Amino acid sequence: MLAAPVPFNEGERLAYVRGANCAYSPREERFDRVTRTAKRLLHVPIALISIIEQDELWLRSVQGLNVDHLPRDISFCGHVVAHGTPLCIIDTLKDKNFWDNPLVTGPPGIRSYLGWPLEISPGVVAGTLCVIDTVPRMFGDDERDALRDLAGMVESELKVKAMSSLQGKMMLRLNALQRRAALDPLTGCWNIRGFRELLAISMEDARENATELAVCSIHIDDLEQVAEAASVSNRDALTQMLAQVLRQRLPQGGALARLGPSDFCALVPAKSALALEGELARLTFPKATIDLPDSKLRVDISISVRVSWLAEIGPDATPATLWAHALIVPA
Repeated sequence: MLAAPVPFNEGERLAYVRGANCAYSPREERFDRVTRTAKRLLHVPIALISIIEQDELWLRSVQGLNVDHLPRDISFCGHVVAHGTPLCIIDTLKDKNFWDNPLVTGPPGIRSYLGWPLEISPGVVAGTLCVIDTVPRMFGDDERDALRDLAGMVESELKVKAMSSLQGKMMLRLNALQRRAALDPLTGCWNIRGFRELLAISMEDARENATELAVCSIHIDDLEQVAEAASVSNRDALTQMLAQVLRQRLPQGGALARLGPSDFCALVPAKSALALEGELARLTFPKATIDLPDSKLRVDISISVRVSWLAEIGPDATPATLWAHALIVPA
């Protein structure tokens, strides 16, 4: 196996990647939108946006895999970053550099690969937008052009730092290891630990600026029964899809956390109570439509949402008070 080499400008590259918070950030709809489109346009089972950190590949967005990172040395994307050029492999089992790669001989069973570099500064490649198939295949000129155009969109998003101001403040307070520990590895959302810290930042900001804030406790109703009835074998993939649906509904400035197998929590700031009501309307819609991962079926899954407003808790409320209030199960 040919291990992914390290680019000559690795020190400069890592400084740019870390300065832009490219890795160890919560997944966002603006990136999920691109990987969904790449998967659909190129008719592949797997599409992802990877960021190459010092020792690993971090998945900023992913369709078709249930992981958040991979070792850098065995990654295909590591080769794209090292050389700064696209990489196309028609059949990995016939390629002397990749036939014995663990990602070929084991899960996910890569047989064909097309990856495009994501340049965030001249000569500085942060990662890739790539598509993967589990069968050998050619990628035509139209498919390459489509991936190149989508990669250009990802590059623009990585440069503008479009993450909400509250999450941006959170990122500044945490180093890379702390950020990684604050994220749910399956969905790329904040975990409970990260969300509670973000809640404290948000309450502080709301009081300083006299703005509104709501915490939405989201429960997926009868998730196991739906999965069993639809014969879904990959429950993790179903959970990932649910997280993506909720991210699509998040208002600008909102944040999402995964609390458990069937539970999420959303944080929604707004300038006024009226604006907050409008922001919550889409998020609290009681059904989520999911394209099942194991078939071409589409199902509606019921969700229950309980909203806790900072204003109704009182002026002396603490982050712990609001958190506890949000988690109260109605009688």
